[in-house]
Amino acid sequence: MAASVAVVLTLLASNSLFAQSGDAGASKLALRDGDRIALIGGTFIERTQYYGYFELAIQIANPDKKLAIRNLGWSGDEATAISRARFGDQKEGYNHLMKSVELVNPTVILLGYGTNEAFQGEGGLESFKANYTKLLDDLKKRTERIVLVTPPLMEKHPTPLPDPAQYNANVKLYQQAIEELAYDRGYQVLDLTNLTEASESVTAERLPKYLTSNGQHFTDVGYWYLSQRMADQLGFETSYQHDVKSGGEQTQTWQLPYPRSPVGEHPGRIVLQVEGLSPGEHTIGLNDYPKVAETAKQWSKSVQVPAQPLMDKTEELRQAILRKNQLFFDRFRPQNETYLYLFRKHEQGNNAVEIPQFDPLIEEQDKKIFELKQPVPVTVHID
Repeated sequence: MAASVAVVLTLLASNSLFAQSGDAGASKLALRDGDRIALIGGTFIERTQYYGYFELAIQIANPDKKLAIRNLGWSGDEATAISRARFGDQKEGYNHLMKSVELVNPTVILLGYGTNEAFQGEGGLESFKANYTKLLDDLKKRTERIVLVTPPLMEKHPTPLPDPAQYNANVKLYQQAIEELAYDRGYQVLDLTNLTEASESVTAERLPKYLTSNGQHFTDVGYWYLSQRMADQLGFETSYQHDVKSGGEQTQTWQLPYPRSPVGEHPGRIVLQVEGLSPGEHTIGLNDYPKVAETAKQWSKSVQVPAQPLMDKTEELRQAILRKNQLFFDRFRPQNETYLYLFRKHEQGNNAVEIPQFDPLIEEQDKKIFELKQPVPVTVHID
């Protein structure tokens, strides 16, 4: 008899949100070896770099591909790129964005705007669509492989924070406008609006009451929770199934597991679901880690199994991603830009020659990320 073993660190939900996630991800984002992926947008996009979970989910689901992922997010930004203007006007901000895109030279773009614009309500829709259309026209000169990310809904917190009902109604209008733009151009949609409609239960994890710190800005747990689901919408699986013999041991190659919650109780355990076992108690473990004895019925639901070295390897990969993100941020948005490039460059502009020296350091981290995300041998013991 064979037992089907699945490493599960994803939703096991029966409500509508999971179905929406699966529907939206029906058209998989097909990545290629050597792809350069630019993440462009406002605050939500920018802050993904500080936690690394979204890139982590993409990388571990694509261990055979060398991917260079660059975060060009800018807090408070809009489709006009006004937040990037620094001391100039909107035109300067837009030019800054285009130069940043040129720096990355992307083959794939994930574009997330509409969060700020939604505060303008229905009255700002036409202006938003016009600005977004211009941006998309300019970006398609770089690549046609573009994914549009709809804005997240605001989470309701107790007073004195305001009721987000009206804002969220506005977001739905902008969500629809973005989906229409994507449909007209044949672009894929990452529907963050639906993903933030309500949180679901997570296998073997206890989610905090709030996934944001103030209704709009997601916490580390919020990004951990959403990132796996965002990757799933794009067609990148972070839960895996392996067929093994129901008795004895068998060594296989497994992709790295997605990490447990950053505030969870058992960060060193993975969740196994084992189907096809004969009735009665079975002892199961991985490698030489401690084994766990449970009934076949419980194994068919899920059991947490010690796997600290595996989880440590995932965390090492995430730390390499965070290091790469910091290096690229310093390259893309160096401190003291006023002295390096702007109206005080006559004082220290000679130091601008050092900024491209970040490039080999970033590329070195890309190589490290590729090495760290490779599948690992795992011996499954089933007694």
